[in-house]
Amino acid sequence: MKSWWRAVGTYPPSWIAVGAVVVSVGLILALLQPPALLAAAVIVIGIVAIVVWPLLLSGTGTLRQLQFKAESLPEVSELELRMLGDELERLDDPRPAYQLQAIKEKRDNLTAMLGRRLQTGELTYSRYQSTAQQVYLAVISNLREVAVAMGSISTIDLDYIDARLATLRGESNESTQAEISSLEDRRALATTQQAKVTYLLAQNESAMTLLDRTSTALADAPIGLAPQDAEAAMEALEELADRASRYANA
Repeated sequence: MKSWWRAVGTYPPSWIAVGAVVVSVGLILALLQPPALLAAAVIVIGIVAIVVWPLLLSGTGTLRQLQFKAESLPEVSELELRMLGDELERLDDPRPAYQLQAIKEKRDNLTAMLGRRLQTGELTYSRYQSTAQQVYLAVISNLREVAVAMGSISTIDLDYIDARLATLRGESNESTQAEISSLEDRRALATTQQAKVTYLLAQNESAMTLLDRTSTALADAPIGLAPQDAEAAMEALEELADRASRYANA
């Protein structure tokens, strides 16, 4: 939700209204050249008019719509999705490639449910759609990180490392210990990246479950209403999207 002053300040008619008041006051002062007391009164009236503008927006409900209007989020291009998909398909783990396909399907399904149950101009519709897109983008970002993490350890052969360590364990000379240390360092690198991948994929699974839960709750709702179950799922989605945003910016 935007603050009221930001909502008013980014609303184009606000600048038109303020500009009209400033120009009107300036013209009155320049053309009529009223006495000082009257000139002060004209300026005060102009200030009051500017102050009243947000109240007018609030009274008509426009301010609330501006505050809760969801900002449009970017879409991932088909080319980028294909490139990411090809990269994930080359991984030994099939889960990332599956998640890439599934997350788009689940996001699109939720959008379809929103279109059947809510009016596109409603604040709830805009909020749900924006949050679903934010979660979708977070999952795509996670999958990019998965591809990078797995690529960074793609040349580390854990079977070779384990076999070599088993051979060297019984030796105690200096060169052997140096090799053991090097092998263990490589294994630690692989373990760290694998743990990161596990965390990201688990986060994606949570996101997809919440998208499904929200879609199902909307499917059971009367037209024009967002049920309590859908609201609870959406709040969980928003929390997940917020955590993902903080993680990405860390």
